[in-house]
Amino acid sequence: MAQVFACEFPDDYWFDVDKDVWVAPMPSGVFRLGMTDPAQTRAGKVLHVRAREGKTVKEAKNVATIESAKWVGPFPAPFDGSIVKVNQHVLRDPNIINRDPYGEGWIVEFRASTPWPTPHLIKGSEVASLYRVKLQEEGLTCIRCEPVENDSLG
Repeated sequence: MAQVFACEFPDDYWFDVDKDVWVAPMPSGVFRLGMTDPAQTRAGKVLHVRAREGKTVKEAKNVATIESAKWVGPFPAPFDGSIVKVNQHVLRDPNIINRDPYGEGWIVEFRASTPWPTPHLIKGSEVASLYRVKLQEEGLTCIRCEPVENDSLG
């Protein structure tokens, strides 16, 4: 796994660096999409996610709407396709995106309607140099929201 300024980038995922979206090809032929580690750090604590199964989306258009402590905005599609599944865990506990952006924090499963892979997506094993420049320009170092454990005194 590549790491840049404490931000992680799994080697086997693909990244839209400009939009801060990751793409994970699934054995079923669909793709899981989520926010990158830098995107969840910039957003702060994610409070709400809205997405709808069955929606057809053009590249760069809104797949979901993310609301956080610092920001409300679109989560863009990295290529043309349709939403086949929305992560119900993220709808119930949106902060899972901050805790586990590349695992349980995926947002939707998406079926591509364009050839794969698209030229603007970069494999995780090759993305570090691009993110190094981007994050340095932004002065961003990644952080993760860790779950708070409840210590019982009694």
